[in-house]
Amino acid sequence: MSPFAALLSRARSRVVRRAALTLGLACVLSLALSLGLSRRWTARATAQLNAAAARLDSLTETNTVDARDRAAIVWGYAERSRLGLESPFRLIDAASRDPRLGTDERRTVAWALLARVTQGNTHVIDAAALDGIGPMLAGRGVSGDEHLELARRTVVAARNPRAAELAIRLAYTLAVSERVVDGSAPVLMAEAAALLADREISRREALQVLRSVHGRDPIAEIRGRRARRPFYVERPELLAPSGDVEREALELTPRLLATLRVMDGVSAVPSDSASPVDSSDVRLARRLYVAGRHAPPDAPLAVTVQRYLPMLHAQAPGVNESGLSRAHNAEMLVAAIRLEPAMSRQERRAVGRVLLAAAVSMRSLSQQAVWFGGDSAPSAPEVAAAIGVADITFDRGVPVAWQPYFLRSLADGVTDLRRVFPTLRLTDVHVRFRVTSPADSALAMHDPRTRTLHLPIYTAAGTLSHELAHDLDRQSAMEQGMPGYQSDIVARAGGGAREPKSAANSRLAASLRALTEELAEAPRSPPATGERPAEIFATRVDWFVASALARQGISDGFLSGVQDELLTGHVVHPERLRNAARSRSLLTALQGMTAVAPFALQTPEPNIQTLMRWALNAPVDRRAASDILRGPPHGWQTPILLREQSCELDASSRSTLLRLAAESRARGWVRLRARWTAEGERPAWARAALGAAPWAPDAAERRVADLRDYVLLSLADAGELPAGIGAYAAPLAIQARCGQ
Repeated sequence: MSPFAALLSRARSRVVRRAALTLGLACVLSLALSLGLSRRWTARATAQLNAAAARLDSLTETNTVDARDRAAIVWGYAERSRLGLESPFRLIDAASRDPRLGTDERRTVAWALLARVTQGNTHVIDAAALDGIGPMLAGRGVSGDEHLELARRTVVAARNPRAAELAIRLAYTLAVSERVVDGSAPVLMAEAAALLADREISRREALQVLRSVHGRDPIAEIRGRRARRPFYVERPELLAPSGDVEREALELTPRLLATLRVMDGVSAVPSDSASPVDSSDVRLARRLYVAGRHAPPDAPLAVTVQRYLPMLHAQAPGVNESGLSRAHNAEMLVAAIRLEPAMSRQERRAVGRVLLAAAVSMRSLSQQAVWFGGDSAPSAPEVAAAIGVADITFDRGVPVAWQPYFLRSLADGVTDLRRVFPTLRLTDVHVRFRVTSPADSALAMHDPRTRTLHLPIYTAAGTLSHELAHDLDRQSAMEQGMPGYQSDIVARAGGGAREPKSAANSRLAASLRALTEELAEAPRSPPATGERPAEIFATRVDWFVASALARQGISDGFLSGVQDELLTGHVVHPERLRNAARSRSLLTALQGMTAVAPFALQTPEPNIQTLMRWALNAPVDRRAASDILRGPPHGWQTPILLREQSCELDASSRSTLLRLAAESRARGWVRLRARWTAEGERPAWARAALGAAPWAPDAAERRVADLRDYVLLSLADAGELPAGIGAYAAPLAIQARCGQ
């Protein structure tokens, strides 16, 4: 290289370095400026939020009659937010455009609600609702305060609160298997964990909104985001949990279970009664109850409250059952509860469980658009033409002001259903909105003769996919010239009913029959398996649709009430979905009736809740287990598990979950046998299992290890079940034995 070229090269290098340095400094300064402005905007928005929160109470203090009505509505928003009876972002959306309030009032309430969300002052749970779930110590149960605090700490500390929610479910389910807590604990703690997770996720998402708006109106940003369904708190995550959520949950579960085993009930002292009821709140509650009558019903809440009335009658006789029985939306519920006098701890437990269940049931409506009387909507004929049904009618008793709400909800529900079944034909379907149910205890009904959907306005939301599944079933039968439902017909085929002739219809019939047999032959099948095949099919389709939409981040509370496998919603009893694992039979049957969207055809692995339930319920020879409990020598022979310190399993692996489940079954059997043994005859291992001194833990732990090994062997040897879960899980059970 010539001297001139070398000089030129060095000059260019200096220019490039200076340009890079200048660009870097500019980027740093720009970032610093952006951060500074973001902090300033966030601080300004926070100050405005706090000011709105301070003004909120003043809106409930007024003297004029009209202002008192508005004050009651404002108070209702605050109470619904406090109790977590609706998605906080949906409440903010609603408050910002509620025509019952003035312009300034709407802004103040919306900003005040957002302030409460950012501060974590929402989704309040009365710890008394969790009393009585165990563990029992010296005849005294651990208070609900301790369970609530354990759940709160777990959720707040988690990277993803949904993972903590899932871990709480797993831990309490395993604790039931170990006979540590009551059988009601998993559902109650799942409900509590759901609200705690909603509170924490909402808080984090609200802060993210404030940081991202850069001086714009955060309320407008929330309304815009809700229309696109991006809020994580409003998504049905645990119906189709991601791998990251499951892995974090598996990491948390063993620590939670270990904590439950040693709960002593000392760290949290329960309060005996609630604070006295404020007289001004009572006046506001009365006005809110009246105002709430004019708002459309929330079927999940209305149905849930009705189901809890017998429990309230028995455990809280002082509660105003009449007011609660007529509560059909969240405004009426908070008003009815506030009208109650100060309650004892026992009464608070009953009322707290109602509020907990009602709040969780309302999560299915989180993504539903806000609606108020006077909002415009297409007419019934226009909606019927748009969604392709024959007609839509309303009974005379259905309030005219509510009809646009039901029309829009129906249209949105069918639109979401067609995401899963794109070519769904409804041209001969009639939709009738009713005031009362056409049959006792029926939330909704499909008439196969006239192909009419009977949708009672107080209970039908969440039943649409179930009832339209009946219509699919009916269409299939009509194509064969048969009366009734195809699923019922093929179930009776062995008794002389006419079988389809074509190969395609024969496959469909075989799939429908297999679907019924899967549920009937599953281990520990629930009483619900005695239901009509048509009901089994419709329930499975409801689950299929909700699961498919959940993988798209979509929840439609008018279409389906299903939330997940444990909190199944107000429509389907949990026992009906105990064995509702995805199966090829259902897919084959559906594809024989209508087109299924490609995304819905994807077959994900069984989630860890399904896997754990299988591990806890799969059959095991109890005689061999009894031999192990009696101690050596025993009749069974199998390779011994590697000891705990030698077993290297990934803490977040599914094999670890199976190992935990097998150990929990073993501990439960050991504890149960120890309890059955007379106190004066208990050997050392039995006293150790019950925590009675003096004890020698080694003998009890050896029995637990041997039983765990035997359970894992049984799981590993399980033949393929109709749903396929056994074939999938058996290799995991082998891994859980640490390669032996």
